[in-house]
Amino acid sequence: MIYSWILDSGGAGRGAWQGGVIYEFMRWCRANGCFPSITMGASAGGYAAADVGTGTEKTVMKGWTVWGKPELMRKAHSGAPGAVGKGNRFRANLNASVFYVMDEEEQADVFDGGDRKKLLVFTTRVRRQDGKEFERGDCFRYFLKSATRKLPKLLKYLPGGYAEDPVIFATNLPEGFGSEHVRPLTRENCHAVIEASCLVPFAMGAPLRPKDVNTNSFPSDRRAVFIDGGYTLKMPMALFEEDPRFRELARWARADKTVVFCCDPDGRLWESSARLRCLNSFPAVAAALAQGRLLVIHPDHKVEAGFLCTDNPAIMRTFNRGREQAQRLLQSDRVRRFFNN
Repeated sequence: MIYSWILDSGGAGRGAWQGGVIYEFMRWCRANGCFPSITMGASAGGYAAADVGTGTEKTVMKGWTVWGKPELMRKAHSGAPGAVGKGNRFRANLNASVFYVMDEEEQADVFDGGDRKKLLVFTTRVRRQDGKEFERGDCFRYFLKSATRKLPKLLKYLPGGYAEDPVIFATNLPEGFGSEHVRPLTRENCHAVIEASCLVPFAMGAPLRPKDVNTNSFPSDRRAVFIDGGYTLKMPMALFEEDPRFRELARWARADKTVVFCCDPDGRLWESSARLRCLNSFPAVAAALAQGRLLVIHPDHKVEAGFLCTDNPAIMRTFNRGREQAQRLLQSDRVRRFFNN
């Protein structure tokens, strides 16, 4: 039986809830022979997917126990593009966390784990359609897009004049498999890709350029930037079915059963952070739910920590409530049936 996990975006707060949940699920699944060999996600979920890709829950604990603490901030990687020295505390914290958590040992666990292990991190490539450089004003427009994501459709800010593409970075891609939309995730670019996947422009400082994510350049990368994967892709199910650019990747990453760790309090599977399409009733998703091939886990309580939280005590309370929820779930008939059938 092949299992995959999809990790949702949700910022630091819901990311900490998710971290607590997956900490307990990782322990239980490894002990019961149902640990995922395929993990994927955007933003905080992309970072969490990398944690799961190491194969041990100690990676998850390592990251959240120091999140926001002064000792973590001192670990900020001074050579990282746009991340340090810009006066953005959250961005510096994110950057330091990525380098601290995904250290040499954790990278070895991800990249030396054999061909069966597949890690997919979602990013968004954005470029101006007029061919000009992506500047501070463009960052602010994308921040507004993120800030209005929860409003009714008519009140959302959806800026025009941009070309947006999901770009998925993946480990162990078969030779000749890559494209401008499906690129290798390697030791050399993993830190930058994870950071880019989490990066809401303006709120977290400057976006990353193609050269910053150490990827082979394509003509359409010219004057483009890489930002939070959730802008174009949070839940890949419909995209994998409908978009020919990703069908081969979808076949390669197919699993028998999938767990979605969804940060929406009502368990709504939003395709992107703009919340324009909910996938719960998408035919393939509805069928997988009905047939017991898809399990959706979402918060059963109000998450305390906020999107840009760097308050470690609040983060750890949020993390521990996630652990408590997971412990209840792992004793429930619904979850046991999913893994045992």
